[in-house]
Amino acid sequence: MKYVVGIDEGTTGCKTCVFDQNGTLISTSAGEYPSYYPKPGYVEQDIREIRQRVFDSCRDAISKAKIDPADIVGVSHSNQGITMVLLDENENVIRNRTIGWQDTRHTEILDEMKTTIDNDRYFELSGMSFGAYNIAVLNWLQKNEPETWSKVHRICSHQDYFLRELGADGYYIDEGSANFMSMLGVEDNEWNDELMAVYNVNKEQLPEVIHEPGKVVGHVTEKVSLETGLPVGCAVSLGGLDTNCSALAAGAVEAGTDVLIVGTAGVSIMISDEKVLDPDKRVTLRSNPGFDSYQLYLMTNTAASSFRWFRDALCSLEVATSNLMGSDPYDLMTSIASNSKPGANGVTALTCLQGSHGRRKNEKARGTFLGIDLGTSKADIAQAILEGITFEMKDILSMKENIASEIKNVRLCGGVAKSEWWCQMFADVLDKPIQLTEVPELGSLGAAMCAGIGAGLFSSPEEAVDKCVTISKTFYPDEEKVAIYSKSFDKWNRAYDRLIDFY
Repeated sequence: MKYVVGIDEGTTGCKTCVFDQNGTLISTSAGEYPSYYPKPGYVEQDIREIRQRVFDSCRDAISKAKIDPADIVGVSHSNQGITMVLLDENENVIRNRTIGWQDTRHTEILDEMKTTIDNDRYFELSGMSFGAYNIAVLNWLQKNEPETWSKVHRICSHQDYFLRELGADGYYIDEGSANFMSMLGVEDNEWNDELMAVYNVNKEQLPEVIHEPGKVVGHVTEKVSLETGLPVGCAVSLGGLDTNCSALAAGAVEAGTDVLIVGTAGVSIMISDEKVLDPDKRVTLRSNPGFDSYQLYLMTNTAASSFRWFRDALCSLEVATSNLMGSDPYDLMTSIASNSKPGANGVTALTCLQGSHGRRKNEKARGTFLGIDLGTSKADIAQAILEGITFEMKDILSMKENIASEIKNVRLCGGVAKSEWWCQMFADVLDKPIQLTEVPELGSLGAAMCAGIGAGLFSSPEEAVDKCVTISKTFYPDEEKVAIYSKSFDKWNRAYDRLIDFY
């Protein structure tokens, strides 16, 4: 039996999994790393802490698998998007505190940058609206940290940085991660001179764009083997953006399928056979790597991270209780929410804790609770937060259905998939059947599928999907709750519309 390793390096933590050649999960190791908030709107992480967690989880997962490491034939990486790692001419990290994708400091210079290119032209070239993602932090660094910028020799995404750390012979990036760097042309998926000029970047500073998922880009060295437990010579294959890896592992192949990835952020990826450009320039168009189709992409900054805020700020007792019981605090928190009812007894939550990125783009928007009275309970607050997250995703799906075909299948993944209660809420709010896949660790599985392609276990992404993806459960809407949530969604929309300009 041969094995592959999939590393899912997300925003709040890393999960590494070992799979066999049939896509069966053998072992898992996961752990968190912190984010830092030095000023309002600022979000940073330490790349050294992330690297340590990535390598530690890899070694631990292999140890737990109880297999001969020599039978591991490939490794690949799924990465958080947008966040840049800056290197000097000696490949040393210049700024260990990387600026996170949720950071909004770049908004102060967006108006100034808009003088270099108008939004229509930008959308035509890139398939996304100007300022949709915070790659403009590069311009912020040029203006506010000129000494840092003067040392920049190479600009890495987390994909090419970690592939290099694992043993890649150069710096290589997948289409999805490159798309999030906002300088990739939507027509040819190559670096675009006009877009690079907006960010004062030249092509030599950027990684090489690779168009084939799973392409072998290097092999594990002896040094990396000692740190990770991977065997020397193990193939290092191109992986992908975390959302793309999740979409692949969810079997997002057919047009009309929408994959909802509800983790730190809330991401919606709809597959389309046609090139659909949003006339309002809100929905991003990009290629579907490995397939002759497109992705219609839209996200909200804070999804499950809003529930994490609730955990950290208001649920210390639940966390302590869960630690004593050896259980997941989120299970206890959703159990608390279930003591409320649909509509949260009149409480409405806008869960834009770090800016709004859906229908109403506003980087300054912040979380808000409405309708709290003396009878409001912690259960109502928890229910309102979960409803707010789910309403945001419903709003995003409705935007796509307005510009493209009807969404036929919704596959749900991310932390939400662990809670059957929340999955049922999604079915009731969206008024659509919700499908779950057999393996919940989709980011890791998607990376492992890429590793399998590189190692020759699968001949193509299609074969990888056929062998590794199975629908395990479907949640159907409860019509009585659908009606209640529909009214609550209308109220949520009215609240959002009236408050979005307040911030």
